[in-house]
Amino acid sequence: MSRPIVTRFAPSPTGMLHIGGVRTALFCWLFARKHGGRFILRIEDTDLSRSTDDNIRIIEEGMAWCGLTWDEGPVPGDPTAWIGEHGPYRQMQRMESHYKPAVEKLLSEGKAYRCRCTKEDLDARRATVEAKGVPFQYGRGHDAGNGCRHKQHDASEPFAVRLAMPEGHETWLDEGAIAWTDLIKGRLAFPAESLDDWIIARTGEKGQIGVPTYNFCVVVDDTGMNVSHVLRGDDHVSNTPKQLALYHAMGFEQPQFGHVPMILGKDGAKLSKRHGATSITEYQEMGFLPAAVRLALARLSWTPKVDGQAPESAEEELLTDAQMIELFDLKDIQKSPARFDMDKLVWMNQKLIQRASWQELEPHLAHFMPDAWKNKSEDWKRVAIQATQKGKSLKEMAQALAFCWQAPESFDEKAVEKFMTAAVKPALREVASLHDYEHDALQTAFNGILETQGLKLKDLAQALRVALCGQPVSPPIFDTLWLLGVEEVRTRLQRWL
Repeated sequence: MSRPIVTRFAPSPTGMLHIGGVRTALFCWLFARKHGGRFILRIEDTDLSRSTDDNIRIIEEGMAWCGLTWDEGPVPGDPTAWIGEHGPYRQMQRMESHYKPAVEKLLSEGKAYRCRCTKEDLDARRATVEAKGVPFQYGRGHDAGNGCRHKQHDASEPFAVRLAMPEGHETWLDEGAIAWTDLIKGRLAFPAESLDDWIIARTGEKGQIGVPTYNFCVVVDDTGMNVSHVLRGDDHVSNTPKQLALYHAMGFEQPQFGHVPMILGKDGAKLSKRHGATSITEYQEMGFLPAAVRLALARLSWTPKVDGQAPESAEEELLTDAQMIELFDLKDIQKSPARFDMDKLVWMNQKLIQRASWQELEPHLAHFMPDAWKNKSEDWKRVAIQATQKGKSLKEMAQALAFCWQAPESFDEKAVEKFMTAAVKPALREVASLHDYEHDALQTAFNGILETQGLKLKDLAQALRVALCGQPVSPPIFDTLWLLGVEEVRTRLQRWL
């Protein structure tokens, strides 16, 4: 029987949740959903100087907002709870139960060793080697004989722990190299002689194993959680040979690896603030739908194929989650970096807003609304959303409804001069006397007012917008009146009559 599909996203809580990380998480999520597998969220918080509970909260909330629900992982907001049978899912909570016993086992088997080299000693040796124009390799090359590999140090003094890496003659190597077939990049190989013995546990207190390092913890966790496919950014390619050597040393079954290309800005430079937001929470605050962000990120490096053909039009790119899951194939991920196009995300967002039902939009729009929104009827919310559904973002929709919550304190002077003419004042008085704001009733009443006063609808509508909203911009005028209600309209019109 084939191995069950299990993927994971394992961010470090050392800062914002970057959209590059979310794109990787999305690919892991799509792959797991495609094959009926499990998707794990794991927090890699061994960087004690930079990991914070607040950053963990940002990760959990960002992932939840994106709709990337996990089958195993932490319970948001509760560091003591988790879902899944392989918890806890925060690395610092796995030290005594998982990592340190694994380090002890490698030491007892002679596959790792204690290192007493101090930082000062290492810095001096590194400077000597690099002065010769070659890279520093611990205990190898120009540093041969200076390491601790064969010194059999005991635990009587503080020590780090290093993995005894293969030296090139071991039978399990591929012609002296640590090699694998990457699911995206194809065959990759690193000569064993180019990889020195790396630290799997930092220096701890006298007689104690210190905090294990990322590359060690990730192998122990991926094995313990039965991860079958490791999909991650290609900045991790150089970590893979180290991890493969550890899999071999520990006798673990190794997963398959796939390294996705990085994301660049539209100009081909490394993605940064000048290309737009880089944190996923910023996209939420800018008013993007999670579905639009998922779709835009999925299309970075991935070209879905329908019957072997890529989408031929922009409209065909507007895939649903179900369609993306059905079509997702690692073979369709390109090897070269992807370019992020903010304009395309805006376009996708507007299209998805227009296609969504008002019920689908309401919980997302509510994020931008005042508390009074909660008390409005379902019918009122329906009209408000449908009246502003041409907006490019949820934030733009919310801004278009700002007039509902507060009467204007100032007025566009040019609009007042242009639209608030003597000819329109009698029509405003007639509007103020209306009491039925249902669409058909307003249509009939306005037809009569326009005919009596000799006005065009746009003239009266613009004057009403200025009077009610302070500017000549609002949702369709009948919707504007209905949303405000009879009494509020009359109150706002009084100053102009």
